[in-house]
Amino acid sequence: MIRLSGPDAIAIAARLVGRNPDQLEDRRLVHGVVRDTAGDRVDEVLVVAMRGPRSFTGEDVAELHGHGGAVNLARLLAAVLAAGARAAEPGEFSRRAFDNDRLPLDRAEALLAVIEAGSERAWRIAQAQLAGGLGTRVAALRERGTELLAQLEVAIDFPEDDVDALTGGAADRAQELAGEAGALAATFRLGKAVQSGVEVAIVGPVNAGKSSLLNALAGQDRAIVTAEPGTTRDVVEARVVWDGVPVTLVDTAGTSELASSEAERAGIERGRRRAAEADVVIVVHPAPGAQVAKNVGPRELHVVSKADLDPQGSAGSLATSALAGQGIDALRAAVLARVLGSVADADESRVVTTARQHELLMRAAEAFALAATPSPTEVRALEARTACEALAELTGERVGEEVLDALFARFCIGK
Repeated sequence: MIRLSGPDAIAIAARLVGRNPDQLEDRRLVHGVVRDTAGDRVDEVLVVAMRGPRSFTGEDVAELHGHGGAVNLARLLAAVLAAGARAAEPGEFSRRAFDNDRLPLDRAEALLAVIEAGSERAWRIAQAQLAGGLGTRVAALRERGTELLAQLEVAIDFPEDDVDALTGGAADRAQELAGEAGALAATFRLGKAVQSGVEVAIVGPVNAGKSSLLNALAGQDRAIVTAEPGTTRDVVEARVVWDGVPVTLVDTAGTSELASSEAERAGIERGRRRAAEADVVIVVHPAPGAQVAKNVGPRELHVVSKADLDPQGSAGSLATSALAGQGIDALRAAVLARVLGSVADADESRVVTTARQHELLMRAAEAFALAATPSPTEVRALEARTACEALAELTGERVGEEVLDALFARFCIGK
């Protein structure tokens, strides 16, 4: 299918199939044969006209539905270009829809998320945002913020009246809005995880069972497992999806003070670098006699491996056995809990999926919080206005060209 958009879109499509534009009824498929400028037959097609503003871009749109095949579509596209069209830039159709008020910016971002979705959950969240779930929530916050701003500005406009009476309850409302904007911003932990995935590094001493643990977590034999220490000399990756979150498991070379070769030392160093960049680090302690650290970092999960060899286990630690399957599901759940925190079960229809949305909601939350402080009314009104402007920018009502250029450049041709 080849899509055209613009004031001449229908005229070009009609000319290609030898018809008058008036013969292409709106939203009705018409059979025709495309011929090039020399009059030679190119392809048998169905053509449909969708006149603006009731179209995706808000402009006149026409589509040519031809047969597949790289050569055939290339010839068909060449005929369209020769008839007066030009190739679209990446994201140009969506950009035109935004410019013509047919697609709010948050929904344009959702459209891109639908295209890039790597899991069922990512797709569901993107579709919910495309349907307007997030935008509706932001619009409601902005409406209440505007009411707060109006209340504060009335107090400024009528200084002779009782300011306390005019601003009564404003602080509580501002604080409530700050909390709601902050809670919405927090869902970015989930949105980012399902869209971009997370990386989990498995570290520990040689022969600790890291490779066996990776295979158990991945549900497949991805890493080589032998009784010989130092089998893993480079990072080994496995990609899985847990509860809709894409996860990259990274098995690193076992740490050892007695590395026997330059290759082994290089593998250990590479593993350290990957662990430093990972979202979660699983630190493996082999049983029996595992000594689990008491003070752990925010990214670390300490587990005891080979628990089948030590039935008593290490008190208070997560015991796993790749051989028996013990603790594997619990470890998966612990990894997701560490990544997602309190937003693991957030309402999927109201999840923030981009850093831009997150930043603007945090800005709004901070400004609303300042509007709740015991400051001069003029200052509180300024902060309320800042919050409302941030929310307006989220849906694209106040946004710079550089932001739009960067966003739509990520789209593929034809979107």
